[in-house]
Amino acid sequence: MGTPFFGQDTATEPLIDAWWTAGWTAQSPKYLVAPVNPFTSQGFPNQVVYVNVGGNYFDNDGNPLSGYLTFWPSTPLTLSVAGKTTTLLQRRTGISYFNNNQAGSGKIYLHDGQLAVSLLATDNSAAGMVPASFSYHVKEHIFEGREYDIFVPSTSSNPVDINSLVISGSPVSDEQLPVFKLPVTSTVFIPANITATSGGSSFDPTSDEVDFAFISGPTDPQTGDWHTGSWVNGGPPYIAQILVGPLNGGLSLAKGSYIIWCRVIATPQVPVFQVGQLTIF
Repeated sequence: MGTPFFGQDTATEPLIDAWWTAGWTAQSPKYLVAPVNPFTSQGFPNQVVYVNVGGNYFDNDGNPLSGYLTFWPSTPLTLSVAGKTTTLLQRRTGISYFNNNQAGSGKIYLHDGQLAVSLLATDNSAAGMVPASFSYHVKEHIFEGREYDIFVPSTSSNPVDINSLVISGSPVSDEQLPVFKLPVTSTVFIPANITATSGGSSFDPTSDEVDFAFISGPTDPQTGDWHTGSWVNGGPPYIAQILVGPLNGGLSLAKGSYIIWCRVIATPQVPVFQVGQLTIF
């Protein structure tokens, strides 16, 4: 095939790669020196824990329902391991372990009436996750599907039934709980609409103490979590509020995602319930 640039006669030899011929020198691997990589390889942390979540979806006649579920994290996340940080944006998530192609849509389809999805655990402390915990809002895109929120602890069994993960106060079907998003430097009142009933009849609770708790994680409020709120007006509806923020005596909260709880100390009832979600960014 001619004489290469270094003078060797290959006329009687088998064909050689084109870059060994004159004029192809720039294609020779010998002259293409690989530069040193100036960047530290990031990659996805190995310490991240995923949990397999399952469920059965059938009608009363035993027929499998068709459709899909979506899982929306309550906040963006960062994972920090060994000085490397991975940012996970707030978007639909979940990996079907039926190996169905979800086409990047975030839709987790049912297969013969069964849900099988792998979800990032909501308390990945080993991966340096910020915030330390979060929740998923789940929407069932099926006939008469529900909406609710779940925590997925890293200690869950594999697989774990999705119904055992529903946060107290869920499911929410007809109306979503209010969602508040505030900068960490902002100081504002967080309101809550309260409906008070006793024996099937409504009553005015504004003479009773009302408290708020902001919980980041899969736990109910404990004794030390409560902060005294105030009533805005009579009703119904009756509106309670609490000042949240770093100024003017407000309740200062760190950046993160919180479930807002409310407690009314009446006699003899002391109801505790969720009234919304709060993200501090």
